[in-house]
Amino acid sequence: MSKRILIFLVLGVLVVVLAAGYFFWWRPWAKERLIKIQMGEARSLWPWQDYTQEELGKMYPQIRNAKVATTITPEETYAKFREALKTNNLELALAQISHTNGKRYNENKQTLEEAYRDKRFTAAYNEYPEKIEKEYMAESIAQYNYDKIIDKEKFSNSIDFVKNEKGVWLIDIF
Repeated sequence: MSKRILIFLVLGVLVVVLAAGYFFWWRPWAKERLIKIQMGEARSLWPWQDYTQEELGKMYPQIRNAKVATTITPEETYAKFREALKTNNLELALAQISHTNGKRYNENKQTLEEAYRDKRFTAAYNEYPEKIEKEYMAESIAQYNYDKIIDKEKFSNSIDFVKNEKGVWLIDIF
């Protein structure tokens, strides 16, 4: 009789230990793993290991096109943009605008199309001076400044650029 009680007691303790292990260790660990898998921070196959920082860096680069070599500088893009305005060439002007932000691209495109339709490219050309000065440049974004004089008053403006996957710096905000 005491042997039977001892077996039931050992089995009862074993069940309690396994249940506690499940609720206090396995379940939270598995839930955390599933969240990391859904977020793309851990492998989806057993043993569900976390990706290393190097693997995450390759999978999710923090700075887009940072390692892409520059093929066309912001100054060259700006010069082409001015040339497009001077020659009343809408296609060339649109080719100098970045597509990375769809909403901003559509706004820039609409502005250029309206100016083209209203024959204001020549006036716009006169508003953009030949020379721009670099204010800030990082791996894939840049800001340049230029001054324009209106009624003998000097005003500073800026123009933003982003680098695309081909290494071409395009106008983001003008």
